[in-house]
Amino acid sequence: MLRWRTITAILVAPVILAGILAGEWAILALALVVVGISAYELSRALEPLPFPAALVAGVAPILLSIPFGILGILAGALLSFPWALLWLAGRSDVRTLRAILAILLMAVWVGVPMAHLGLLAPLEAGTFLVLVAVVGSWISDAGAYFAGRFFGRRQLFPTLSPKKTVEGGLGGLLLTTAVVAPFAYSLLGFDPVKAVILGAAVSVASQAGDLFESTLKRILDIKDLGRVLPGHGGMLDRIDSLLFTAPAVYYISLLA
Repeated sequence: MLRWRTITAILVAPVILAGILAGEWAILALALVVVGISAYELSRALEPLPFPAALVAGVAPILLSIPFGILGILAGALLSFPWALLWLAGRSDVRTLRAILAILLMAVWVGVPMAHLGLLAPLEAGTFLVLVAVVGSWISDAGAYFAGRFFGRRQLFPTLSPKKTVEGGLGGLLLTTAVVAPFAYSLLGFDPVKAVILGAAVSVASQAGDLFESTLKRILDIKDLGRVLPGHGGMLDRIDSLLFTAPAVYYISLLA
């Protein structure tokens, strides 16, 4: 498992980093691709959710954020309600609570957070902020994994994710803060307190995102939401942390 995780990371990480460094439109394009794959995975995991219904619910917040910013994200999320109603009225096979809630989940859980990457990109030092959101979650995951593996003793949330430990959570928090805070201070111009807050928030948000998806998979009684990334599961299994870190980085960056 660890070997495949490493191989996949080596192959995929350069593509993601190159897209981020290419600028705003490349970041938006990557976000749309990720949402498209995620929509397919969620439509498979939450049948009878049709793929087109999931896709539109996910991409609407991103597309509307381009001309309208944060208001566009809100509008895109709100549009998922009449969009769900349209499917409820037009497709009898989709007329289930499971499918309708899945459309809303796609909009709020996936579409809205990914749209925040597009909001980060045009900001001053926006590329660096996107890197913090994306790479920061990787750092937190790595810190939590290795700290838990070597020092883990006490379970953090045994009913949600039995393998996660208090020591692993602290390891992820400390490593992320130690890496992100100096980066934010030196390259983003954050004051020391704001830099530390950003580093700690990235790790907390990252771990919360991972726990949220673990809860969802436990409810659905499945191991992974997809298989597109060997060793990592599906796209949603890989971006679960980012879905919480992207909004966290955006709103912390706006703090005075």
